[in-house]
Amino acid sequence: MSSSESSILSEAGPSHTKYQLYSSRWILLLAVTLLNLANYSHWVAFASVAKQAAEYYQVSGPEVDLIPMISYGLCIPFCLLAVFVVERKGLRFGLLVGAWLTAVGGSFCCLATLPGVWGGQVWWSTGFSFKLTVLGQALTGMGCPFISCVPTKVSQNWFGEKERTLATLILGMSNPLGLVLGQLITPLMISNPSQVPLLNLVWFLPAIPGFLLTIGAVRSSLPPTPPSQSAATAKSVKRRPFLGTIRKLMRNKAFLIIFLFLGGAMGYISTLQTKLEQILCSRGYSDTLAGVAAALIIVSGFIASFPLGYLSIKCGKLILITKCACIPAILALVVSTWMLIQPSLGTWVVVTCAILGVCSLGIYPIMLELSVECTYPLDESVVTGLCYLSSAIQGSILMFTENFFNNPLIMEADLNIQTCSASHGGEGESVQSGMAAKDYTNYLIYINSYMIALIIIYVMFFNTDYRRTKFLQSS
Repeated sequence: MSSSESSILSEAGPSHTKYQLYSSRWILLLAVTLLNLANYSHWVAFASVAKQAAEYYQVSGPEVDLIPMISYGLCIPFCLLAVFVVERKGLRFGLLVGAWLTAVGGSFCCLATLPGVWGGQVWWSTGFSFKLTVLGQALTGMGCPFISCVPTKVSQNWFGEKERTLATLILGMSNPLGLVLGQLITPLMISNPSQVPLLNLVWFLPAIPGFLLTIGAVRSSLPPTPPSQSAATAKSVKRRPFLGTIRKLMRNKAFLIIFLFLGGAMGYISTLQTKLEQILCSRGYSDTLAGVAAALIIVSGFIASFPLGYLSIKCGKLILITKCACIPAILALVVSTWMLIQPSLGTWVVVTCAILGVCSLGIYPIMLELSVECTYPLDESVVTGLCYLSSAIQGSILMFTENFFNNPLIMEADLNIQTCSASHGGEGESVQSGMAAKDYTNYLIYINSYMIALIIIYVMFFNTDYRRTKFLQSS
């Protein structure tokens, strides 16, 4: 920490401030959690039943991929806007923007196919229904960064020192938990193309209470009284110009490594969640197994995050814990490269995905806390938002470059076992409206090698002072 920053902190921290916790912090946490669940579950739902969606909307595989990919891609330009709005206008204003975009976008998706829920005909052509669904997903994609960039800001400014890591864990893991719900439940609901309208309705429902809580119960960006000394200090520090904060972060080596590593890890998980159904159906696995495998990546990571989070609270060695988790992650990535392209090994595919989740997602909340530690007292929403931007950029690159690394299946044995092409009607019809089975061997080597390279960079080069912890200890 530089001498100028030390002097700022020493002047800023009010020594006689009374700290108080407010019950409204749990309402805020619930609202953000529900909005995150709605956004991420709806985003990944189409990817988990890609071939049924392609047949329902009468479009090709690459076209149906547009539904989740446009949502994810729009995060890139809107992430910087969201960070600026939350940092300048406050947490409440940013959440209102995110809640409105999520609610309106979800309602468009629901409206596009609403009559079909009860077996009726849609009010317009299938082509227009598809375009309205894409528009709805685009709006939710615009709103997502306004919600996803606030977990550390909420936990830092609303929760006490002993609650902060737990709050970060719940808020941070609400994103991947949304992916779990979308990947696991959607294939169980949607067994044939005519049930796709149910998807749009079911995943719109979590947005409703999140939206109502945000506009009705979130009354301010900050509590009347800070919950902790670090929150009081961060609040009293003179606010830098937005671009000045960005420049400060860009000169922070520790943050740049987290920006690259954490963003890449989340981008990798998002890519795998989006593509896993297509990868596994090309090897003869069902949508249900693909959904279970994708869900276990998140569930196992979520479960592992609790003991890892508790360990980080007790010993305070965040860097050591994260680096120790990275070593088995490399082995899990190497094994998954081979396992995911093997047919008739469903149990081992599921086990491999569970191990991958423990190694990759278990440390996610700790990494969020570490990002605040190495950048304190800079605004938490800017730090988290930039990490989210990094994940959107890297995830989009990994998704959009897929076509450079896959090839059509040519072996007759592979074509006979694949389950990607929907078998409704004649063969020509299923080829036209279903998903084309591909060989994803080279693509898996590409994305897993990329992730291994990021792990090596983090393990070898990352180190930082615990700025927030040191300030509290010196006070």
